[in-house]
Amino acid sequence: MKKHKIIRVLLGLVIAVVGLLLVTVVIMYRADLSREELEAEYFTEESHYLTAAIDDLDGNPVSISVHYTDAGAIGDPVVVLLHGMFSSSHTFDAWTETLLESGYRVIAIDLPNHGLTGNFSDNTGSTRRSAAVVKYLLDELDVTACTIGGNSMGGGVAWHFASAYHDVDGFSVEGLVLIDAVYPDMTDGGPAGLTVLLSHPWLGRFLSKMTPRFLLKRILSDVYGSTSTLSESTVDRYYDLLRKEGNREALILTVRESAEDDGLERLDVILAAEIPVPVLWGAEDRWISADYASLFQSALGLSDEDVIVYAGLGHVPMEEDPESTAIDLIRFLDAHRG
Repeated sequence: MKKHKIIRVLLGLVIAVVGLLLVTVVIMYRADLSREELEAEYFTEESHYLTAAIDDLDGNPVSISVHYTDAGAIGDPVVVLLHGMFSSSHTFDAWTETLLESGYRVIAIDLPNHGLTGNFSDNTGSTRRSAAVVKYLLDELDVTACTIGGNSMGGGVAWHFASAYHDVDGFSVEGLVLIDAVYPDMTDGGPAGLTVLLSHPWLGRFLSKMTPRFLLKRILSDVYGSTSTLSESTVDRYYDLLRKEGNREALILTVRESAEDDGLERLDVILAAEIPVPVLWGAEDRWISADYASLFQSALGLSDEDVIVYAGLGHVPMEEDPESTAIDLIRFLDAHRG
C-alpha cells in the first residue's frame, strides 16, 4: 500500500512537470519567420543582396548571402556601419538620414546570422570572416576608401577590419568609429547569464525558440539608458528579424573558427597607422561598461576629446539619441574629410 502511494506521488510529480513544460512552451515558443515575410517590411529601396565567397582558413571558399543598404551618391565619402549582437543594419536608419543630408554615402550591412543576412555555408563564423565579408562587399562596389564604424559586436568587426585591410592593395581606412564596442579578448558583456545558458547546444537550441516579444522587450529595456525611450516599433523590428529562419539557431550552433585572432596587437596596428578614432559610449551601458572606453583610449593613444560618454544613454547610443550622437559623428567626419 505504501509502495503504491509513493508511485502515485511520483507519477503525479511527473505529470505536473510535463504539464508545466507544455504550458511554458505554449507561452514562450515563437516560430520562425521566412525571409520573404520579413522583406515586405524591412527590405527598402536601398536594400540589396550579395552572395559573397570568403576563404576559410584552408583557403577554400565558403558562401554567404549578405543583405546591405547602400544610400547616397557614388563619389561621396563612404561611411560603413556595422550593428551589434541581436540587432541589424536598421539600427542606423536615423544616422543614415542625417549622414545623407551631410553629403555622405552610407553602406550599412547585416552581419552573418543577423537581419536578412544568412549563415556561412559551412556553419562556421568568426570576426575575421565578418570583416572579410565587409571587404568583399566593398570590393564589389568599387569602394577603395571608407570610414568604418560599429556598435558592440560590430565595433569588434570594425577594428578588426581596420587592422587587416588599411593600406593593403590601395585600400584606405580613413576613420574608425567605436560605439560601445567589444574590446579585444574581453570575456564579459551581454545579458547576464545568457551566454552560459546558450553554451549548452541542446539547451540553447530549445531556448532559442523561447523568444516571446515581452521577454525581448525586457532585454531591450535593459539595453537602453534612463534618458532614452524604447519605442514599440523598435521592439517589433528586433523581434521580427531575430525570428528570421535560421538566425536564432545560428547564434547557438554556429562553430567558431579555430584560429580567431582578435588580440590587442590589432589595436597596435591601428595606432601605428594613425587612423583617426572617436569613441562614443553610453554612460549607462549595462552590457559593456564605459570603463572599456578608457581602455580603448589608452590602447589607441586617444585624447580626451576623442572619447565622448553620453550621460543617460545605454548600449546603443546611436539608436537611443540619434540626433546628439550624429552631431558628434559628423563633426568628426567633416574634420577628416578629404
